[in-house]
Amino acid sequence: EAADRDGNRFGEDMLLRALNAEPDGTPEEILGTVRKAVDEFVKDAEQFDDLTMLCMKYSGPAGAKRQKKKNA
Repeated sequence: EAADRDGNRFGEDMLLRALNAEPDGTPEEILGTVRKAVDEFVKDAEQFDDLTMLCMKYSGPAGAKRQKKKNA
């Protein structure tokens, strides 16, 4: 719900652009890119809510790794 001085919201489209800017980035890099995009958008506009982000890396089902080891 980040907004600029004119009341424009950061929104889902901008969030998706920021998330897709580094598709192979680590979770830390992705979060940094999103944070930078939000900061550049809001500039010095006062925000009335906090910013909470969580990014996880999906490595596939746990059983798939064990199965590969058994077949090797």
